[in-house]
Amino acid sequence: MVANSLPLDKKRDTPFVIVIVFLLSIFLNQSNVLFGINLSLSDFLILGLVISLIMKQELKLPLTHIVTFSAFSILILFHSLFIIPNQYMIAADPLATLIDYTKLLVVFLYYIIGFNLSRLKLTAVFLNGFVVGAVGIGFLGILISFVQIPYLSSIMLYGESRLIGFMNDPNFFAVIQCCALSILLRMKPINIFVRSGAIGIILLSIISSGSKSAIILVALYSGYLLIGKVLRINKTTPSKVIGSLFLILGLSSIVPTLLKYSDELLAMIIERFPTFSRVELLFTDFSSAVSDGGSGRVQVWETARQMIDSAPLLGVGLGNYINIANQFIHDPNVAHNTYLQLAAEWGIVLTALFFLYVGSTLIDNKRSISKNDQDNQNRQIIRDILIIFLIASISISLNNARIFWLVLGMSVFQTRYSDLLTQSSKGENQHENIRDNGHL
Repeated sequence: MVANSLPLDKKRDTPFVIVIVFLLSIFLNQSNVLFGINLSLSDFLILGLVISLIMKQELKLPLTHIVTFSAFSILILFHSLFIIPNQYMIAADPLATLIDYTKLLVVFLYYIIGFNLSRLKLTAVFLNGFVVGAVGIGFLGILISFVQIPYLSSIMLYGESRLIGFMNDPNFFAVIQCCALSILLRMKPINIFVRSGAIGIILLSIISSGSKSAIILVALYSGYLLIGKVLRINKTTPSKVIGSLFLILGLSSIVPTLLKYSDELLAMIIERFPTFSRVELLFTDFSSAVSDGGSGRVQVWETARQMIDSAPLLGVGLGNYINIANQFIHDPNVAHNTYLQLAAEWGIVLTALFFLYVGSTLIDNKRSISKNDQDNQNRQIIRDILIIFLIASISISLNNARIFWLVLGMSVFQTRYSDLLTQSSKGENQHENIRDNGHL
């Protein structure tokens, strides 16, 4: 791993590494609980990738990242096992703490791999594999809405109606599909018919998930893209501006007709996709949809807030959340909000520092411009995925989401270390033996 420098290794990507990265990206669309542990096939592939990169001496990470994670690990484990049990008069649960810490180790491993995929110029391979997996699973999900496939239906449907793909939660599945949507909207070049078909599949799969949060997320992301287009309008040609205006006018002209037949249209959609009845309220009675439409998040948010109030500095630690939540509410659940979940477990200070780090990465990403169009496109896509996760985190606990940590690692390298890599590559051309200097 890199200590103080990040020289660029010469392009030596073997077919094995490329295939592993591609498959890893596909299987990020899959996650299931096995023996009480949330596992994905990507976890096994990432171990293989780590071993391969170590053998090639190509697994690198700045020493400051390793030291920071190690210090955080010591602090949170000591706090979880010794301070919190005494404070709340509960028995320490080393097994629960170990399980939660293992999850933390796994996502940190994804962060390291994301950093190295970006360094090794494998970001495009990752994005392509992820989209192929998302569109393929989305297509299967839509297919079983028309053709009954018993075994597949039992796996891909939650409650016999909500599409979950190969995930264990329909809301998280929908967020993953939103990430794929952002890639399809940004990635070039793609045949217009292929792009349109893939986007249609993704949107239908999001609707089939019955996730109200995801529908709102798509609307917010669409607004974000539209604002970005408007802000860049001074860089466009007059013909593009005129074309955009005609498009807007054309869409506006059909809105009255759509509104006139909206009830019939919604009825037809619900008949084919029964789970759409969950999100119908978003179009007919928005306030009811986000309050008393059955999501039940207000109660768990209030429980998380009470836990934060009781341990604001360093939180309740790892493995203690449910036990301590029992003191505030009967039959507790996770917070369904990443910000509240982390603030309750890590404390306000560490949570604030973490999201300041993520936010600064997004700002650096926005400012960072490469001379390579492909690199700029990849940075835009990675930034969009991070933004999607930050928005979705309001209604879902995503602190252990593998893809979030992987793209965070990618973004960190793209925005803070790619220039050092470029400078090092120039030095390598002059001094071949410099590549191992300053490394652990």
